[in-house]
Amino acid sequence: MIYTIDNINDNQVSSFNNHETNQILTDTLNTITKTEGTPSNWENESINNIKIIGLRKNTTSSMISYDKLMKLKNNGQLVSNLLPKGTNYELSIHPKNNPNHNTIIATRGSVSFDRNIYSMEVPVIIDYGYNVSSIYNHNYSNTCPLHHEKDNKTWSCKAFNIKKSTLNRGTYYIIVDKDTDYILTNTYNETINGKTDDNITEINQKLEQLIRNDNDTIYIHINSNKKQIYLVYDTNNRRNYLNSIKTPEIYILTLKIST
Repeated sequence: MIYTIDNINDNQVSSFNNHETNQILTDTLNTITKTEGTPSNWENESINNIKIIGLRKNTTSSMISYDKLMKLKNNGQLVSNLLPKGTNYELSIHPKNNPNHNTIIATRGSVSFDRNIYSMEVPVIIDYGYNVSSIYNHNYSNTCPLHHEKDNKTWSCKAFNIKKSTLNRGTYYIIVDKDTDYILTNTYNETINGKTDDNITEINQKLEQLIRNDNDTIYIHINSNKKQIYLVYDTNNRRNYLNSIKTPEIYILTLKIST
């Protein structure tokens, strides 16, 4: 009887610890992936000004911020503020389709297989900080200056206000679903023709020829009726991730803690 009671008590303690630890994992991952953190722009703040980390880009987006992720990677100790004192942890991320390509974001102590390890993971999509605008438009409430609205809707045309000063601070790209012809025009009836290259085409040089004032209207005409056509402005020199705009990659964020 004594043995049975002791065994029941041990199981009750074990169940309580498991439940408590799982709740810690859940609460921590929810804070990391579902909040912006405090302050909301903590990726631009010094470590002393960061109160709570949260990777969500903003309240209107479900994606996590690449800039916040990199800030955390360089200051992994910030995770410890979300966990009980003395907890060893490992926060890592890998592409869902490539588990072997794992990157450690933050770690403390030894999270090894010879200890009690608790793990939880959540899928995330990364926002790389681009300014993305759709070019797809068949409404034609503003008439296309080249009258493409008469071409049986084979063209997508849209006007954009582009400042000349932005050409020195970042790069403009046209992102399309396939190689196709495009035309750039300004309000002075000047026209530049081009062809997209590998679905990702830089257009800064052509824009520079068309923009006369600091703030001009540029029409972009794409010979495609597909919805995945974008004008992208990149101020962070992250060309390698531009494909994520059309086909966002799912990543798995994993938190392990040991007790």
